Parts: sequence; structure tokens; C-alpha cells
Amino acid sequence: MIRLANLKDLESLLDIENKSFDDNSFAMSRQNFIYHIKKNTLFVYEEKSLVCGYILLLLRKNSKKIRVYSLAVDKSFMGLGIASKLLKKSFLYALENSKNLIRLEVKINNTKAINLYKKYDFLHIKTLKSYYPDKSDAFVMQKVLFS
Repeated sequence: MIRLANLKDLESLLDIENKSFDDNSFAMSRQNFIYHIKKNTLFVYEEKSLVCGYILLLLRKNSKKIRVYSLAVDKSFMGLGIASKLLKKSFLYALENSKNLIRLEVKINNTKAINLYKKYDFLHIKTLKSYYPDKSDAFVMQKVLFS
């Protein structure tokens, strides 16, 4: 089941975050999660009362795009289509909010994520040099939902 995150999910979100992102990426802290739960759109995928993954979406009022700030799935639940389900939820949420474009950044060596995004018609639109703290580059990818 996909639902909006709440503060009771905090420990599970931190656990997924810490297992998913190394120190050289933009890993979120407890305070970051609290802020995003209260101020932005953070969906969790829950299976048998366990939070297995999440997607954090950032919206601007006067913009037609949504930014996927973060998407992560607990390693023990990978390969079950959870990331795909969360992405599909973001498409639906974008349409419900009259947003026609979804954009994200991904490390250029994260081929698993890049292939997932390509599967859902995300296109590489530019490369950000030394984007991450470890100086690795990022691809900016986007999907147009409607024109």
C-alpha cells in the first residue's frame, strides 16, 4: 500500500536512507525527514505494516514540474517492483496536481536506477558535473506527462 508518510515512519525512513545512500551522496537526516513529512509530499510503500520504500516529491506552486528529490527501497525488498509502484504514484500525483513534467537527478554510475527511469520514458537532458559531494556527476532526467 502506498500512503503519505507521517512522523511514526521516521525510524524506518532513516533506516532505508542510511542503507541506500553512502556518505558521499545527499543522504537525508532525521531533521530533513521531519521537515519533508510536514512540508512536502513523501509517499511510503508499506507491506505488512513495514515501510519498504519511499519517494519524496517537491512541488512549486507556479511551476508545471515535480522534482523527485529521493527514491529508495529497503535492500531486502528490492526486485519486487516497489520502486516502479512509487514512480507510478508520482505520475498520478503529478497529474492530479496539474503538473506535466517530472524531473530528477541520478548518479551517472547508478545504472539500475537509470534503467528504471528509462523504462518509464525518462530522458537524459543534461549532465551536472561534480554534482555530488564525492565529485561524481549526475544525469538530469525528465519525463513529460502531457503537452
